[in-house]
This record gives sequence, structure tokens and C-alpha cells, in this order.
Amino acid sequence: MADQKVIVFPTDFSTASLAALPWARQMAGLLGAEIHCLYVVEEPHIYATLDMGPVPIPSVAELARSAEKRMEAFAGEHLGGAQPITTRVLVGRPAGELVRYARENNVVLIVMATHGYSGIRHVLLGSTTEAVLREAGCPVLSIRNS
Repeated sequence: MADQKVIVFPTDFSTASLAALPWARQMAGLLGAEIHCLYVVEEPHIYATLDMGPVPIPSVAELARSAEKRMEAFAGEHLGGAQPITTRVLVGRPAGELVRYARENNVVLIVMATHGYSGIRHVLLGSTTEAVLREAGCPVLSIRNS
């Protein structure tokens, strides 16, 4: 028996990311695939500050536990329906982890929303979608949030 086809639906728990969910569901139905909803916890960045005392930074384990709780709430609110959806929380650089997961899990398609930043916001905030589009070894359907 062939391995189950997988479609990845990454989320950052924002309303904007939900724009891709109907597309992921539709493509899963057409391809006979299951959906894996992923959230990637990024390790905290430490920046030098002037005249400030120690700033508590949560550990990656704490961030991952918090993300698991958020994913559970997100799934309960948005991921119900006829199609079963697997949820996962990963740790690392979002684009890199999504691409790695896709390579390791028979992913046939990544369906993700883009926030549509341009200009300075794009330069400052970067684009996970853009990086996934460049690096993924499978097709990526990018849905612009309108």
C-alpha cells in the first residue's frame, strides 16, 4: 500500500493564515490527501539593550508547551470537519522546518497564506512564504490574504 499523501497547512494562529485553510481542504479532497497543520516555534532572539536589567526570556520548551496549547485551541475552533487534520508543533526557523517536514513526510503540496507585506515591512519582517517557495521540493500554493 502506498504511503498516505499529505498536504501541509502552516499557521501562525493569525486570522490571515486562515485564508489558506479552505484551499487546503479542497486540494486534500481532490488529491485524497490528509492535512497536517503545522506551527513552528522560533527560538527567542536575544538583543542587546541599553540601560536595562536582565530580561526574562522563555525557554524553547516553554514556548513549545504554550504553542501546543494554542494549537489545541486553534484546532478546536478552526480545524473541525469531515477531514481529519493532524496537528504538529515544530521548533526552529519556520521556512526551514516547513521544508524539512515536507521532505520527510511525503508532502505533495504546501498550502499557505501570505500576509502580503511590501516595502519596508517586507524587508523588516521577511517572508516565510517566499523562503518556502524558494526551498520546497514540492509544489507550494500561496494564498494572499485580502
